[in-house]
Amino acid sequence: MFLGEVEIMPKMNRKKIENKVKEIISKELGVKIENITTDKRLIEDFGMDSFNAIEIGFEIKDKFGVEIAEDDFKKIKKFKDLLEYILEHITQN
Repeated sequence: MFLGEVEIMPKMNRKKIENKVKEIISKELGVKIENITTDKRLIEDFGMDSFNAIEIGFEIKDKFGVEIAEDDFKKIKKFKDLLEYILEHITQN
């Protein structure tokens, strides 16, 4: 379902959201989905750079309607931080 240009994910549970975020990380960073776990670090373990962060941010906004502020993205170190940020902000929308 689309609302404007944002794809709205109807009633997704935590596991579905986690899997979708893993798909985004896998696509943008070239990491196998099975290697993406909550304790992995986005920069040190997956090699994310500032360009990747921007692309991931766009994908997250498109898929979940969650915009990650630059200052917030700087605080996101691990996959679990990114996932928790999305989950927290989805519930506020």
